[in-house]
Amino acid sequence: MLDLENFRRYLEDIGFGAIQNYIAYLNSLINILNQIDEYQALNDQDKVVKFANANNEFKNEFDQHHNYANNSTFNDFRSGARKYVKFLQYFTIMNTMQEYDEDNSSFDLNGAYMFFKVFDDVNSYPIKAICKKIQNNLELEENFTTNDAKGKLRDIFNEQNIQFFDNRNENPIEPVQNLKIKNIILYGAPGVGKTHNYKKIVALIEGGDFLENKIFDFIINNKDDEIEEGSIDRLFKQVKDEKRVEFIAFHQSYSYEDFIEGFRPSVSGNIELKDGIFKKLCSDAEKSDKNFYIVIDEINRGNISKIFGELITLIEEDKRDVYEVTLPYSKEKFKVPSNLYIIATMNSTDKSIATIDIALRRRFTFLKMKPNEDLISHVKAKELFNSLNKFIKDNLNEDYMLGHSYFMNIQNSEDLKFVKEYKIKPLLEEYFYADDENYNKAEGILNKYD
Repeated sequence: MLDLENFRRYLEDIGFGAIQNYIAYLNSLINILNQIDEYQALNDQDKVVKFANANNEFKNEFDQHHNYANNSTFNDFRSGARKYVKFLQYFTIMNTMQEYDEDNSSFDLNGAYMFFKVFDDVNSYPIKAICKKIQNNLELEENFTTNDAKGKLRDIFNEQNIQFFDNRNENPIEPVQNLKIKNIILYGAPGVGKTHNYKKIVALIEGGDFLENKIFDFIINNKDDEIEEGSIDRLFKQVKDEKRVEFIAFHQSYSYEDFIEGFRPSVSGNIELKDGIFKKLCSDAEKSDKNFYIVIDEINRGNISKIFGELITLIEEDKRDVYEVTLPYSKEKFKVPSNLYIIATMNSTDKSIATIDIALRRRFTFLKMKPNEDLISHVKAKELFNSLNKFIKDNLNEDYMLGHSYFMNIQNSEDLKFVKEYKIKPLLEEYFYADDENYNKAEGILNKYD
């Protein structure tokens, strides 16, 4: 039999209405399912769980045993079944929380950065550790993220009954999986890891294990000491496989028509109105509850005002989902969804950075990435890195300092010789063009580390 009395208490506890309707649906549902062959051998609880996952193809067979005389629909019954499944998951979670209070030694607390509290409970519980213990019961995938678990917990407890916390200060965090900052520019000298770190940002947003300021700290300081090993590649691959990220590079010929919409020749030779990559991604994001990402490499090399056009206002965080414009070609209404992140990169050595559009500066958060000697293992390579960067900083400025990625893969003297000759020397020639005195001094430093 179904535990309808405790089911009633669950609905009351989470503040859910229409309690009598759900109980009536479940009572009627059992009678209907008892008439269907594939359900007859199951106990009542297993019947409800199986029906909760039934797809619409099962509706025809279900309808043969029910005439909907009381105006209940197939979806009403399925909704009641799914609510009962949440009730079962609720008690599983509550029992697991009690187990954690009594003895947490069997729980995986590695990487426990986000916690939750329910109702007026004084105790807080690690999100991933609790959910990992019962992930099959909660119907979570094998490599579920903290955001996945938070969504499941909200669904079961109702949003007003649960709070999420950062474990360091127990300040409640917003019950959403998205960062408030939607537009980010990573900038720095060549070789500081801008490409690697845009992938890291995407993965950390997807994972949901860290707050916004912590994510930015990881990026700015090239840290990953608290990040689960392998999670960056795994989460980014998932986003890529689901086609939720697009990578483009701006250049002088890149236009509004490429980015938003415009007339383009078709295969047949006709001129047709075609959507640009940004408009397509916005459209996909609007239809989904997942995050989408557009990565713009070398954003400062394009004519930003020309490329973004009237949408420069719509990308602001507080304008997302609210403000809309009429596009000039299609005459369609258009707005930018809040689940789309714009992540861009630029080199601080590029002279065009000085003339970057002020409107863009105001609408983006800039994260400066600096060279990091701790990421270089080869002793002589690290010494060369530090000596050259001190000289460059003193004679140019820190924006021209060499990035650590040039030196990270050096394992022996042959590797060092190759990097010096084919990576560093051409860069120094560019930096000190028409300044023979300083170039000769820089080359002297380079030659000291043979």
